[in-house]
Amino acid sequence: MASKILKGDMPELMENILNNLNDDIHSLHSCTLVSRHWCKISIPILWEEPFLFETRPLFISNYFSSLGEYENFFLKRCGINEEFSKTLFDYARFLKVLNLWKFKCNVDDWIKLFNSKSHNDITSSYHITNLLFKLLIESGAILLKFSLCFSKSLEFKPVIFYSLGQNEQFFSQIQHLSFVLVDLNIESATTWLRALAKNVTKIRTLKFCEVEYNGHVHHVNDMLPLIHSFIYIIKSQEQLRKFSLFGVSYIIKFHGIISALESQKNSLQEFRIDNCNFSAEFEVLNNCKNLEILRIMYCNPILSKLSNILDYKISTLELTDYPIDARSIALILKKSGVLLQRLCFKSDHEINEEPLLIEAIKSFCTNITCLRISGFVFSTQFIELIGNFQKLQFLSLWCNTNDISDEELKIRIIQFSEILPLTLEYIYLDSWLRKYTDIFLNNCNTPLKKLSIYEIYNEKIFKALVEFCIRIKTLNYVSVGRYLNLDDKFKKELEAYVALVPYKYSDDGF
Repeated sequence: MASKILKGDMPELMENILNNLNDDIHSLHSCTLVSRHWCKISIPILWEEPFLFETRPLFISNYFSSLGEYENFFLKRCGINEEFSKTLFDYARFLKVLNLWKFKCNVDDWIKLFNSKSHNDITSSYHITNLLFKLLIESGAILLKFSLCFSKSLEFKPVIFYSLGQNEQFFSQIQHLSFVLVDLNIESATTWLRALAKNVTKIRTLKFCEVEYNGHVHHVNDMLPLIHSFIYIIKSQEQLRKFSLFGVSYIIKFHGIISALESQKNSLQEFRIDNCNFSAEFEVLNNCKNLEILRIMYCNPILSKLSNILDYKISTLELTDYPIDARSIALILKKSGVLLQRLCFKSDHEINEEPLLIEAIKSFCTNITCLRISGFVFSTQFIELIGNFQKLQFLSLWCNTNDISDEELKIRIIQFSEILPLTLEYIYLDSWLRKYTDIFLNNCNTPLKKLSIYEIYNEKIFKALVEFCIRIKTLNYVSVGRYLNLDDKFKKELEAYVALVPYKYSDDGF
C-alpha cells in the first residue's frame, strides 16, 4: 500500500494523510518536494490559511504574479516597484481560512519589505489591502472559515462589496464565522453583515466579540443596525451548532441576540459566554434540546441568576472565573447530574466554599470521564473526590499546595497516586507537584496510556519516570514540557522505553 501511495494510485488516502499536517507548515513544505504528485496535493493544503502562520509575508508576492497592467501601475504608485514572477499555481484559489485583521497585518509587513518609505503610509496600506482582497474574492476561492474584524483602521472600498456580489461562491460555504468589534465604523460593519447575510447559510460556529478600545464602549443605540443584521444571520443558518458571545457586557438586554437562538433549537450543541451581562433571554437555552456543552467564562456576577433560570441537563461544563461561586455551580451540577461527563473548573484565586463544591461534584456527578481542575486545594477531601470517579479516563490537575507542609504534601501525593481510578488513561500534571513528581511516579500503578509532565525537575525524577515507563506496560506516550538541567542523552534514554510526543497543555477536546 505504501508504494501505491507514493506513486499516486490512492489520491484520496494521500490527501487525507496530508490534511493531518495542515498545522505543520514545515512538513507540508517538505512534502511538496517529494514528487510532482505530492506537490499537487500538498500545495493546496499549504495555501489554505497562509495569513495565520507566523512567517515573513513574502508569500503575498505570489498572489500578485498575475496582475494586469493597471494593477501593476497601481502598485507602483504605492511605492512597490517589484517585478513578480509567474507562478505554477494559482495560489489565491486555495484560500480556505481568512482572518481579516491578520490579513491586514501581513499586508502592512509586506509593504515594509518592499517600500521602507511607506512604513507609516496609511494610504498605501488601504489601497494594497483592498487590491489584494479583491484579487482573492475574484480568484474563485471558497472560504470555510472567516474572521471579520470591524475597525476604522481596516476599511474597504465599495468595489469590494460589488465584487462580493458578483462572486457569491467566496462566502457561500463558510462554516465558521467570527465578528470582532474594535473601534468600528457602524455603517461599514452593517454593510459587511448584510453582504454576508445574502449568501451565508451553512455556519456551524458563530462568534460575536467586542474588544474595548482605549476605554471606548459603543453606545447600544448606535449598535442596533449591526445587532439586527447579526440576528438575521443567526436565523438564516440551516444548522448552527456552536454559538459564543465575548465581552458584550455593554448590551444589557441583548436586544434579541440570544432569543434568536430559538431558530436553532434543534441544532445548537454548544453555548459559550465570556464576560457578559445577565439577561432573561438566556431562558431560550432551555428550548435547545440538543445543547450538550456549556462554557461560562468570567461571568461570576451573573452566575447565580443564570443557574436559577437554566433548567437543562448538559454533558460538558466548563467554568473559568475568579472567584468561583460554589453555590451557583452546585445548582447547575445538580440539574445535570449523571448526564455530566466532562467537567472543567479554572480559577486563579481561592474557591469560595470549596468543600461545598467538592461535595456537590461527588454527590451529583458520578459519571465524569474527563476532568480538568485548576485552583482547588490539594486537600484530603479533594483526593477522595478523585478516587470516587470510577469512569474517569482523562485527568488534568493544577492544585494549590501553598499552605501544606512538605511532609504532609508527600503523604497526600502518595494517597493521590494510590487512589487513582483504574479506568484512567491519560493524566496531565502541571508544575504544582514540583520536586515531588518522583513520589507520584513511584506510587502510581494505574494502567495509564499517556502521561504528561510539566517538567523533569532533576535526575531523581527522571529515573522515577524511566522506572514508571518500564513498570506500566500499558503506557504508550509520554510528553514532557521541560528537561531542567538534563542533556539530550536523558531524553534518548527515555525514548528507549516509550514514545515521546510534543508537549501540549491538553488534548482532551475541552
